[in-house]
Amino acid sequence: MDSISAAIGGTRQDKAKADKIKVENIMKASQTHLVVATLLVTVTFAAGFTLPGGFDSDTDSPNKWIAILLRKAVFQAFVVTDSIAFACSTDTMFMYFIMAKERCSPSNNEQVFSIIWELYNHVLALQLLAMFAAVIAFVSGMYATLAHSAGLAVTICVIGCTSFLVYFWVYCRAFRNNMRMEQRSRQT
Repeated sequence: MDSISAAIGGTRQDKAKADKIKVENIMKASQTHLVVATLLVTVTFAAGFTLPGGFDSDTDSPNKWIAILLRKAVFQAFVVTDSIAFACSTDTMFMYFIMAKERCSPSNNEQVFSIIWELYNHVLALQLLAMFAAVIAFVSGMYATLAHSAGLAVTICVIGCTSFLVYFWVYCRAFRNNMRMEQRSRQT
């Protein structure tokens, strides 16, 4: 009976140690992600106040201090996607703070890892959505201001949208590498 308890205890200790290492690795990665989220919040906040096309500053105009491009659909797409990027980035910043709080929690390592892992996956999804929205905001903002030069506007859109291809390519490579690593670990 004592040898069984020792074996179970050793397994629990090993799992607790492994969970602690996983939490530390997630928190290290989260530091970089938090910097990205903070930069996105800063950029999207600034873009919200320095709108493409500017504001009507004519003192005699009934539209004084209203965005010049307000009625253009592409400008409206800019405002919406900029707001989505801002909101998702602030949400991720908040979730990173919760992750840091949970890391210091007196709960056991398995519970802490479970909570942090779940939050981390939500954060990654929100961060990706923020990056996608930021790219769309950039492209639509550029298109709105360059509409008088259709060739240049379309070129900027094509260049901006290639980032989606890069995201997809990197994601597929990472997924494929993870699958290979899992297969190797099963063979050993």
